[in-house]
Amino acid sequence: MVDSNHFVKMADYTDSQLACLVSNGNSDAFVELTARYMSLIRVKAAPFRCTMLEADDLCQEGLWGLLCAARTYDATGKATFRTYAGVCINNRIIMAYRAAAGRKNSPLNDFVSLSDDGIQIDMADSTTNPETILMDRESVIAIQRRIQKNLSKIEQQVLILYLGGCSYHEVAAKLGITAKAVDNALQRVRLKLK
Repeated sequence: MVDSNHFVKMADYTDSQLACLVSNGNSDAFVELTARYMSLIRVKAAPFRCTMLEADDLCQEGLWGLLCAARTYDATGKATFRTYAGVCINNRIIMAYRAAAGRKNSPLNDFVSLSDDGIQIDMADSTTNPETILMDRESVIAIQRRIQKNLSKIEQQVLILYLGGCSYHEVAAKLGITAKAVDNALQRVRLKLK
């Protein structure tokens, strides 16, 4: 059961404070950021929907962009986190669209759909609809629980670093394992989360 007081505390943080927590490995902070930005991700993904890319794929790319933004945001810079995250999300979605359009979409075939648990993401939902915001938060919590339940600790660490933009060699160096072990862990992650 999720402690509602926990979310009240996370809800009190600013976006840039949450980004700092995410960069320090706080997954609860990422859950809160995701709840705040899922509607923006849907809005940015909507123009790129096509037969080659499903809404889930685009939203997943947007989430990766958000995670990357949280891990690399510099609060001393001139841009607000919202502006920076919007650019990172948009860039990630555009990269996925270009790859799919250029028939270089083999990595997209390995993506795990966000709707595996029956969670449907409707691109037309209003960004200010409280019901949508609550459903987004519940979806993220379900995804986080699924990851924690199905993945080993090393698989979780590899996944977080990989989604944060680290190459196989960078992940290997940070965790003190081989690049082959990183590849094997990511293959297991894909199988377990499908």
